[in-house]
Amino acid sequence: MTGVHRRRGRLSKEGRRLLGGLALLAVFAPVTAVTLNAAIAHVQSCGTEVELHVAAAPEMAAALQDFVAAGGGAPSRGSDVCADITVEAVSGNALGETGADVWVPETALWRNLPDAGIADQWNVLQESTASAPVGLALPAGESADGVLPDEADVALQDPRGHAASLMWIMMFGVDEHTVEGGDGTPVMSAPEVAAAGNPDLQAPTGAAQVGQFEYPMLARADLSEDEREAAQNLLRSYKGESWGEVLAAHGLGAATTQSAPTSTEHIASALQRWDGRPDA
Repeated sequence: MTGVHRRRGRLSKEGRRLLGGLALLAVFAPVTAVTLNAAIAHVQSCGTEVELHVAAAPEMAAALQDFVAAGGGAPSRGSDVCADITVEAVSGNALGETGADVWVPETALWRNLPDAGIADQWNVLQESTASAPVGLALPAGESADGVLPDEADVALQDPRGHAASLMWIMMFGVDEHTVEGGDGTPVMSAPEVAAAGNPDLQAPTGAAQVGQFEYPMLARADLSEDEREAAQNLLRSYKGESWGEVLAAHGLGAATTQSAPTSTEHIASALQRWDGRPDA
């Protein structure tokens, strides 16, 4: 009796590439969620390819560079737009001539900074993508118990260039306890304390913490449809566990629902009081 022979279907070219890539991963390294994601991103079928330039606060830029290198931002299900993503560290609102397509500053306050004229140039894709504590950088070892931030003598930097100081005057205003420089307790973010490498300071915690950076994701208003889809793919990829792991590795927390006030009028009023302080 003649047997029935069935011809096996052939794998597509992309399928063979993917299996080959996974086989190499199995030989040379454990196949973690991150490496698997990178392998899939490498062989993803792309209907359209674009370049996406991301400008981000330095601590966020470092996290994004690792995330993208591991496959973050690959096309999500139903999308065929692939992006060559580059990440650049930008301090404060100093976008300058970066030509960025996506901007992830420490706080949305920068977008509505008076006289900057950039609010209409940037649309909010997501109000928060990560978080970091902001407040008083107390001396190392000093307890935050009993600290009253609104009564503390603080040392600020120019709020037009320092996000933590801008957030402070938005929350507490400007009075005799508010001085630029001086001997007061410095107002800083946790990533800023870490970057300073000063063992005599500790990151804001407990009662010394007054708020959080929310790291909004902003997109340039004149992005093309494909560039916007690439930015959305990057944002969608944050839903995986690997994004939280990358944030934690860089000392950042998960996205927060606490957003900073962003009214241009409120910011202008706070800066006017800052300019009129006695020590100015």
